[in-house]
Amino acid sequence: MKKVRILGIGVATLDIYVNQGRMYPGGNEYNVACNAASLGAEAGFLGVFAKNPAGELLEQTLKERDICLTMCRHEEGSSGYSLVELKEDGDRVFLEWNQDGVTERYPIEFTKEELDYIQSYQAVSVGRCASVAVEKIRKMKEYGINVCYDFHEIYTEEDIREIAPLLRYAFFSCSHLTEEEIRHNLKIAVEQGAGIAIGTRGPLSVFAYDGKRYYEQEACKVEEVKDALGAGDSFIGAFLVNYLQYDERTEEERISYALKQAVEHAASVIQVEGSIGVGYDVEADQVKEMVGMQDE
Repeated sequence: MKKVRILGIGVATLDIYVNQGRMYPGGNEYNVACNAASLGAEAGFLGVFAKNPAGELLEQTLKERDICLTMCRHEEGSSGYSLVELKEDGDRVFLEWNQDGVTERYPIEFTKEELDYIQSYQAVSVGRCASVAVEKIRKMKEYGINVCYDFHEIYTEEDIREIAPLLRYAFFSCSHLTEEEIRHNLKIAVEQGAGIAIGTRGPLSVFAYDGKRYYEQEACKVEEVKDALGAGDSFIGAFLVNYLQYDERTEEERISYALKQAVEHAASVIQVEGSIGVGYDVEADQVKEMVGMQDE
């Protein structure tokens, strides 16, 4: 089994469950990197850490997992954060989030030095919430980088047609769509240039399309969902690791195997607290100082 290298580029954030007095390190691409590392990949994260206690905690959490942070920066300002309410069924509702933190104020520029570093990874995960503009994704494509993009659940056909030509892997959250609509979007993504398009639906089956055939993988049954935070990110990380590890198989075998392993991994993640199974106690009156909200 070969070692694979996967990089997440995005926002490091704290998901704060105020009513429970708990906070969890995370962020979409941050979670992808953590999940890839937990599955044996050489993982990296490229982002901006704020010079405050939250930034230090977010950085230290990655260091403890041996995730490469070589090209990360440190800036004055607010850390990324979101205030979250956990529902009885394990689902979560985002009440408030910071849209003017250090990542937005000091975005990654994708210099030649950064692009050379990014190119050393076999797959690079970014998404709609990563503060990476389309022109920078195009820059990576032109540099020969295999980009994985998470469209999340808010996207239009126009978005797919604009971004899919720049991608190797396209992921969509599709719980709000019919099966026909999902297949339609996946087909458009691949016709526009994406190598593989995948649509997840929470506890329902996953669909994928590679230009030759559609795949459907049943989700794993879970008796009790503790916390669904980060489930989609864990699926992406697991799919990439398993797909890239087994390159001696046929394409059909690789995709089928990776889908199966990804749903199993995601099912394990929703049975732990937070997006990566790491949480810390926090008092409500500490939150503002911790994330640097006074700097905004």
